[in-house]
Amino acid sequence: MRPPDQNIYAYTEPVWQRFREPAHAGRLDAGSQVFSAEAGSAAARSLLRLQVELASGAVRRARFQAYGCPSAIAVGEWLAERLEATPLAAWHAIDAAGIRAALEITEDKAHCALMGEDVLRALLQTMSGRP
Repeated sequence: MRPPDQNIYAYTEPVWQRFREPAHAGRLDAGSQVFSAEAGSAAARSLLRLQVELASGAVRRARFQAYGCPSAIAVGEWLAERLEATPLAAWHAIDAAGIRAALEITEDKAHCALMGEDVLRALLQTMSGRP
């Protein structure tokens, strides 16, 4: 099912674009170089799962799955875009404030950016072998 064409709730353009056309939505098949992490909860009506596939020490592909509002979906798409384009060593610099700024996320949806930071931190822990 395709999202509505009209942005009747006045989401910012960066959020609306990624919500309407999420190029990285989906999941990766399990493999030795596929890492996954989750943040949020279905009970809270907001869940974000992030996956990356590594090849030769770099990200080959990144995918996300999201349950939530357009801002939550946009955060997943933005993170997947960034992880494919950013060296692993620079991931630690990505935080909620940067996500909010990049997507022009409003104060009432700030929790979506925080969830994005949480899922990225969880992914980094998983990749380093820590629970």
